[in-house]
Amino acid sequence: MARRKNTGKLAQKTHAEKKINEARLLRHIGRLNLRTKEAYKGWCAQHGFSTSFAKTDLQRQRELKKHADILSRQRLKQHSSESKLRHQILKISAGEVSADALGSDVLLEIASGFKKCRTPDLLLETLLYLEHRSKLISSPQHIRGIVALVAHHASWQRPLNQWRAQKHNARRQFASLIRHLVARYDVPSFMDGAWLSGKKKHQNWFIHIGAGHNIRTAEALPISLTKKMAHHYLQAPERYTVLTAFRWAQVQSLGGDIGLCDSIVETQLGRRFKDDEFWMSVMRFFIENPMLDRAQVHPIVDYIWNEKYVDQHEYDAHGRLHNTGPAQPNFTIRGRTGGSLLAQVETWHRRLGRATAQAGDSRWPRWMIDDYKFVEGNSTSGNSRVWHIRELLSSKELVAEGRQQKHCVASYAASCVSGASSIFTMDMRDCEGERKLLTIEVGRKHRVLYQVRGKRNRLPTNAEALVLRRWTQENGLKWSDG
Repeated sequence: MARRKNTGKLAQKTHAEKKINEARLLRHIGRLNLRTKEAYKGWCAQHGFSTSFAKTDLQRQRELKKHADILSRQRLKQHSSESKLRHQILKISAGEVSADALGSDVLLEIASGFKKCRTPDLLLETLLYLEHRSKLISSPQHIRGIVALVAHHASWQRPLNQWRAQKHNARRQFASLIRHLVARYDVPSFMDGAWLSGKKKHQNWFIHIGAGHNIRTAEALPISLTKKMAHHYLQAPERYTVLTAFRWAQVQSLGGDIGLCDSIVETQLGRRFKDDEFWMSVMRFFIENPMLDRAQVHPIVDYIWNEKYVDQHEYDAHGRLHNTGPAQPNFTIRGRTGGSLLAQVETWHRRLGRATAQAGDSRWPRWMIDDYKFVEGNSTSGNSRVWHIRELLSSKELVAEGRQQKHCVASYAASCVSGASSIFTMDMRDCEGERKLLTIEVGRKHRVLYQVRGKRNRLPTNAEALVLRRWTQENGLKWSDG
């Protein structure tokens, strides 16, 4: 009986010791900034330690010392990197380095900011303050946003040195910084893009709302807003832009659904706002025909725009091109049905095909912009990406582009022949091969990008937009402001 009792006590003692040892092991793993035993075993193997869990105090002290050494090297490396960037910012602000010597998009953006900034001392102070307090100085687009905020320093509501980054995410840090500096009232998230787009009037709208004013009373709005539209404008989804939110407000106020909103903002109506009363009637037509496939919204808008605004061209018997003006400048949506309108769109597409066939392989001279090439990464690391932008110089190339990208760029042949427009194509080659990405329309007269679309009229990605920005800057082109 006594033996059984002693055996029970020994088992209890052994179990208690196991629990104590397990707790000590988990505390040790936590001090190494690890979370699991498997992670601990991997760390030990990586740094030359035993992968056993049963270790002496001396062994664990050696592991903790190794961990401290690793952290120290990481902090030193980070400090060295920050000090280097700080030094480069100071040199750029003093004009001691040429643009040719700048090796990154971040430094190029900083140099560009100082070049156009009217308060360089404040810009320098802002960059240096944010350089070691946030992640914002590592992103070219956030550098542009910071430059824009400095340009609006007269509207700052609070001192910069009272701002602290509460989030690790750079996008959230930037959103926090904007609101700290220029907003006393809530501003919807989609409007943050105003500071990245370079559009001063969009930034003024942000400041206007941030000061507690109604968007209806802001200056230079593209359309007039009712009270109901103004309410819906502030409710636009985060994925919308400052401009497309106006279409969201209109469609929502008329009783349209989110699917129709998304379809409309992907058309030219997402950035062009002429003849607003007429286009409101078109939106009502879509709402009154809910069974019309939303995939048809884009082709219908393209057809109406072409008929109402685009000059038509015809070839005479001698092959000479003549401008005959828009086909239907007084186009109205009244009296049309979904079926009749789709039939007209189909007829227009066939007409485009016949016009292209009649013109044969029309060619036109290259505009003043050469082919563009931009290389990212390197082949050794396996992250190389080579971007190309080139002009399309024949009707056959436009037809091929339209077939591959599933859009109507072939309709621009006459505009290219007349010299009104130039069409460019962007592709990118990486380790997975070559991919066609975007089709770009540039209006020659004002050197403006009017259309930038991918397959099935999708919008550019952030990576594509960054390359486009470099291309436009190098060639003196502008983005359409709607």
